[in-house]
Amino acid sequence: MSFYLLPFSYFYQTRLKEGSIAFHVIFEWIAALWLVVWIGDGVTVSQNIFALFLNYIAFISIYEIGYMANDIYAAKYEKYGRHRGPQGARNLNLWVCLWVVIRLATFLACTIVMNKFFDASWWLFFFALILVFSLHNLLNDREMKAATFSWLAWFRFMAPVIFVISKDQLMSVGLAVAFGYVAYRKLGYMDSKGLLLMPGRKRTRFRLFFFLSPMAGAVALWPYGQAQGYLLLVVYWAAVSSVGAALTYKFSRPSQ
Repeated sequence: MSFYLLPFSYFYQTRLKEGSIAFHVIFEWIAALWLVVWIGDGVTVSQNIFALFLNYIAFISIYEIGYMANDIYAAKYEKYGRHRGPQGARNLNLWVCLWVVIRLATFLACTIVMNKFFDASWWLFFFALILVFSLHNLLNDREMKAATFSWLAWFRFMAPVIFVISKDQLMSVGLAVAFGYVAYRKLGYMDSKGLLLMPGRKRTRFRLFFFLSPMAGAVALWPYGQAQGYLLLVVYWAAVSSVGAALTYKFSRPSQ
């Protein structure tokens, strides 16, 4: 049980360990790093990267509490709920209290180090995240949970970068995340809940087409300086999807 103590450990053990870690690394974490390097609001790139790291630790500390509530309590009342985590463990409630306290303390420490304790935008952002996750855990309607999942995915990508990137690029990054990252992840969520009939969505060419399509918006927004965040993000996703498709094609071809 002690291996769940540190923030990120619960996410790793219950989601990443048997999930698609490559997608998170390429389409989420490196994409976030790509953004803060180019349009970070700090004085130096190293400051932006450090701020990105602290923002992610603050975010995952809060997000994991939502995961725990979902896995240990809410999943019991959800049809087809996935019972992940330490189900039925001895002294589970005491362990959960300890995990939550450590995560809240970590979030508060990051808040202070980032000098965000008196920043209303910081508290409003995380209040909205907690509100959405609470609603997601309380709902038993799978179709309605698809809507709250969309917002959870949006908060998930935006949380590490929203307080690091240039403020004039927030709207364009948020738009790219909604059309790219959120839309793609929602298909996977709906599929896992039996709400989607799309057997071909896991094909490499589907992912390639999906992440190439936002390039239409990149062309339309090209003349606008405040769309730089959108351009950076969709071009990055299009590039890594193209590389992945090319490698898949190369290694799937029969040898001569």
